[in-house]
This record gives sequence, C-alpha cells and structure tokens, in this order.
Amino acid sequence: MSKELTKIIKEHLANRIQKDELPNDSIVEIIDLLGRYLNAETISDYSKREGISYNGTLQRIETGKLKTFTLFKTKFVIDND
Repeated sequence: MSKELTKIIKEHLANRIQKDELPNDSIVEIIDLLGRYLNAETISDYSKREGISYNGTLQRIETGKLKTFTLFKTKFVIDND
C-alpha cells in the first residue's frame, strides 16, 4: 500500500505543478510540512540539540540508530521515532 500511495501522491503533485496549479510558495509549504513530520535537521543542528559531537552523530548514523537523506545537496538526519 505504501509504495502505491507514494506513487499516487507523487503523480498528483507532479501533474498539479506541471499545470501551474501549485505555485512555488505552496511547494515550499509542502516541503516544510514534510520536513517537520520527519523532524529533519542537519547533522550539525542535530548534534548541537543533542549535546553530542558531530562525530557522535555520525556514529549513530553508522550504527543505524539514525537515518539520513540528502536534499538540495545537504544531508539531513531523520529523528522522528
């Protein structure tokens, strides 16, 4: 179900954007909303908030305690568990 739903949402958004029915500021709002649900932070921001070193965060990533994704050439930590 998840892959199907993802495909439907992606296609719907793409169609609306291509038809100029979704302006840039609305796209930014959607990206911001999704980032908040993920609790996405840069590695540096996560490290500061958690009071650990940058390398400590990298260690959490390497051991699978944290997941990451890259968006606009910037790596983010997902901390929504």
